[in-house]
Amino acid sequence: MSLKEKSRILGLGCCGGKQAKEFIVNYSYKGNVANGSEQDLKALGNVPKYHLQGFDGFGGHRDRALDCIAQNSEFMDFIENIKEEIVFILFGGGGSTGSGCATIVAELLLQEKDEDGRPQKIVCPVISLPSLDEPIVKHKNAYQTVQELQEIDGLGATFFINNNIDKDYATINSTCAKFLDTFLTNDSYSDLNNFDESERIEMLKDSGAMVLSLVGAKDQTLMLEKLTKDGIFAPIENNKICENIGIIHSGRDNFDIDKANVISEVGKPKNVFEGYNGRSTLIAVSGLDYPVSHIEKIGEMAKTAFEERQRNRKQSMQKKLGGLDFMEDEAPKVTTEKKTSSKLDVLRKKMKK
Repeated sequence: MSLKEKSRILGLGCCGGKQAKEFIVNYSYKGNVANGSEQDLKALGNVPKYHLQGFDGFGGHRDRALDCIAQNSEFMDFIENIKEEIVFILFGGGGSTGSGCATIVAELLLQEKDEDGRPQKIVCPVISLPSLDEPIVKHKNAYQTVQELQEIDGLGATFFINNNIDKDYATINSTCAKFLDTFLTNDSYSDLNNFDESERIEMLKDSGAMVLSLVGAKDQTLMLEKLTKDGIFAPIENNKICENIGIIHSGRDNFDIDKANVISEVGKPKNVFEGYNGRSTLIAVSGLDYPVSHIEKIGEMAKTAFEERQRNRKQSMQKKLGGLDFMEDEAPKVTTEKKTSSKLDVLRKKMKK
């Protein structure tokens, strides 16, 4: 059985649903999407889906996820009874439905342990980080979500999609699906060496961040920049910490990338897995630290924007209109009605008539 057959794709929320559709429709993966918004679900067409009843979106409040999952027992039962060994949870870090439910779903999937106390499933989040120009709530949600992911014991490789590189999110999603599918479905072989299934599982089990890149240029410097700094994944930390490196070369004697150059960029790994005769050259690095520097930037932007809003609001509340005398074209009519303190009082009196 290939890794593709051992995998299930879960798309949570609007962003996660679009990402999951790429895998389900274009690459024929087993998968499901879940969302409280009926409109978002309809937009996905004919893909297996769960409508989270009673929650037509979370309105930016990811803390509503606990109530949502608790009240949708059918979805919760489905999660707890997934049979596939590898589960990818796709979601937008800046949203509320996806980011709120993702960490809870991950913990549900990791409940079942083997006799040694290790999780029986490999659970890999795929989180799309908001671009730097998105609203405060999206930055705050993403920051809090990553904090929660860091606290989950037994979590597998996490893929951090960097939506700051391009506004064409559909292309980013399709690129991610292509990279991951190439990694999971590699069946190339060579008498020299092979990047086999057990080695790829080992990489998916590595906690921390994981990045992938398909080599398409002859400039190795550009290839490595796409892998670590300027590709679809968030820039990696500059601390030279990683667990494993995997390279699938596109031919027997065609070395599009030198492993020594990869090591110099990402650090000395525990192991390097290499295979040959692949459809294209793929580079994978697992066990990296979370891209904390990039995420801290997102968090700081949210904090700065929040503080600015608070200052503006405070200044606005201090400003009141002064008294101005206006000349009337006609003399005001004499009335015996008692002066009211607000237009609301006048309205109430009119309503009593």
